[in-house]
Amino acid sequence: MYTTKCSGRFAGTVLLFFCFLISFSQKNYLSGFIISSDNDTVYGYVDYRNWESNPGIVFFKKTLEDDKQGYSPVDIKEFGVLDEKYMSAVIETELSSDKTNDLSYDAELNIVKDTGFLQTLVKGEKSLYLYRSKLGKEQYYIGRDSSYDLLVYKKYLKDQEGKSVIVENRRYIGQLILYLKDCSTIQQKLQNTTYQQNSLDKLFLSYYDCTHSEFEFHKKTEKVNLEFGVLAGMSLTSLKFKSASYVYLSSAKYQPSIDYSTGFFLDIILPRNNGRWSIYNELLLSSYEVSGQYEIYEHASNYTIVQTSFGYCYLKMNNMVRIKFPVRKTFLYFNAGISSGIALVEKNYTKVESVLFTQNRITEGKALDKTRKFEIGVLGGIGVRVKRFSCEMRYEYASGMSDYNALVSSTNRLYLLLGFRF
Repeated sequence: MYTTKCSGRFAGTVLLFFCFLISFSQKNYLSGFIISSDNDTVYGYVDYRNWESNPGIVFFKKTLEDDKQGYSPVDIKEFGVLDEKYMSAVIETELSSDKTNDLSYDAELNIVKDTGFLQTLVKGEKSLYLYRSKLGKEQYYIGRDSSYDLLVYKKYLKDQEGKSVIVENRRYIGQLILYLKDCSTIQQKLQNTTYQQNSLDKLFLSYYDCTHSEFEFHKKTEKVNLEFGVLAGMSLTSLKFKSASYVYLSSAKYQPSIDYSTGFFLDIILPRNNGRWSIYNELLLSSYEVSGQYEIYEHASNYTIVQTSFGYCYLKMNNMVRIKFPVRKTFLYFNAGISSGIALVEKNYTKVESVLFTQNRITEGKALDKTRKFEIGVLGGIGVRVKRFSCEMRYEYASGMSDYNALVSSTNRLYLLLGFRF
């Protein structure tokens, strides 16, 4: 009942947290510009979102006091903010999925025409552009006067000797050989060029170096950022058993255990989306010790008392996905993932006292003969970060220590953790 109430309260807190995020809308107007369809450049402020996918509409103000105006690719020719530029373009897009699990046996290109904002990666005599769809597919384009040609690439499946293999349509190699023909060594460099931003970007920079020409604009590739730190706090752990055979465990009442937890973390901040998404990893020491008692009374002079104690210290590897949201000078965040723990210390003890009239017999030993040292679980948490400091409340449900099919064990933990980033 206790752990049910705790998990219910935690779920309620998470629900309130998400309701807050839905109602909360953070604007981020930064200095930028738009170029109208009449080639007029208007300077002002762009609502910058560090877009994961190319935006379909951009909001702009001449002054911060003005009402925002939304512009689509048919309304303006270009806009820019920070070190990013987007061109309005009529483009061809290939709709086939590039995810390995979704590949088909269809080798034909599924191309449609669309209008969108292309992100400028390199602009000059030879230009390179990127279009990232809302499904995460990246497609690249080269500039020809006022038009944009899709660099064609498609992965699909093909049967070879009774097996399904992945085949690549790499037409973009031939397109780039013709497009960058002013460089005599470009064909050799293209052999190692993949259909990825880093590789194509490197190729275009090599072209400008080869031809001793200069580009007008170059968008530097964003990199993954790493943040390290320490954390410490308290944990509240409850142990529970379910079994029809091991009644002395499933019917015993174990009081929650309050303990200390400490560890290190590595937060891998992913590019785009203003660094809101990250892969959060921890090495955490987590421990608990609980005792319970089960009593069998036939009458006042004939009874059995079974006392059991369990204590574990785990070294846990926690791997989570984290998303954070800025609120003025702080960040609210939510994370969820899996935990894997190995027991460094184990306490597994039972004391059985049997009383039959005037005879009193006491036996001691292990509460469970078979226990596993490895514990896995799922966890989620909400927290707040201010500068280098963070505070998080987290819930974890894990598998416990029982290695019997007829005895299911589980641990429920609530953490309150304070963190510091170096």
